[in-house]
Amino acid sequence: MAPTGDDTSTNVETRRRQIAGWAVCCLCVCGPLIAFFICLPVHKDPSFSVEVTDAHSLEPTRSPVVRPALINLTLRVDNEQGEVRTCREEVTATVFYDGTVVVGWAEVPDFCVDRWSSAEINVPLSHADVVLTDGLRRRLAAELRSGELELGVEMRMVFPTGLLPCDECHESRSRQTLQLCSVKPGKGYAPCLRLFLR
Repeated sequence: MAPTGDDTSTNVETRRRQIAGWAVCCLCVCGPLIAFFICLPVHKDPSFSVEVTDAHSLEPTRSPVVRPALINLTLRVDNEQGEVRTCREEVTATVFYDGTVVVGWAEVPDFCVDRWSSAEINVPLSHADVVLTDGLRRRLAAELRSGELELGVEMRMVFPTGLLPCDECHESRSRQTLQLCSVKPGKGYAPCLRLFLR
């Protein structure tokens, strides 16, 4: 016997109720799981940047001698991790001109930055005075006048052992990292590129 219109309507209604029941069941089971994963803190490595606010000692018309103690270098650390603070130790900074000429060097005190925080660390440079060649003096003078002078900054730093699991080490077996920065004096903070030392 062929189904009547009433039977068909009943079957459709029953099917709709079954689908609605399954949907409610899925929401009850999957909803809390989705909310849990959404609320999990996402690990984000801290970022490092440097600023040079004073480079008067690099003025080659005054003297061919570069005096690093007169260069003001500041390290900025932005820790956007929501779960832990970040710490570094055995930090050194080296400032280069023309890629190879060391114009300053410093040992930076160990530091920690709380989660969701930033810190600015003054880096007093020291190094034997550097005498520039005539060619470098002329180029440096031209770059200073045009505002295009760039200094390279290399920072080596170590993630402390025993403090926390080294989430920031990723696949590297070493806790030492290298931060490479290119900064123009007086032009604000310049971001650093991080390299892992394996």
